[in-house]
Amino acid sequence: MDNDATPVRRLTWKSYLEPLAWLALAVVGLTMSSEFDAPNKIFALGPAFWPQVILIGMIIAAVILGISIYASGGNPIEDSAEAAQFETPVGNAVAFSPRLVAIFLLPLIYVYAMHKLGFYLVTPVFLPAFMYTLGVRRWKTLILVTVGLYAILVLLFVKLIFTPLPQGAGYFHTLNGQLMGLIQ
Repeated sequence: MDNDATPVRRLTWKSYLEPLAWLALAVVGLTMSSEFDAPNKIFALGPAFWPQVILIGMIIAAVILGISIYASGGNPIEDSAEAAQFETPVGNAVAFSPRLVAIFLLPLIYVYAMHKLGFYLVTPVFLPAFMYTLGVRRWKTLILVTVGLYAILVLLFVKLIFTPLPQGAGYFHTLNGQLMGLIQ
């Protein structure tokens, strides 16, 4: 500790685990995606273009994270003493709670329901439910973020990337197809 009682963290190889993990994940993904990059009649840049753009962004972010860890010398950048604490005190340890279980179970239920009911029907229900579970309680915020994020995702995938989203099974496949037809 230094004079103002702020804990000082020394740089070790463990300090770089997170940026190295992100870098490795992105490099593996970039390597794997280079194998299926072939011209496509619908999208001239090929099916691997957008995944590669995201993976290159991940590589850049991992490098910036590593540089920022090195530049800060392992010390926190924030000025407050609360933000400077890197270890959780024993009294504040994460306890088992129904909310914690819901935070992990809701995305799993969402993925399962998306394949059965389709993206277009499940996502507007999942987004506010998950935000509410995370602690957002203002209805105006829940509605505006849900509508905005849903619109961005649909426009991005349907209009810009031309990638079909999961449409569900059976009757829901037909219903989601009709919704997609309205959007296009």
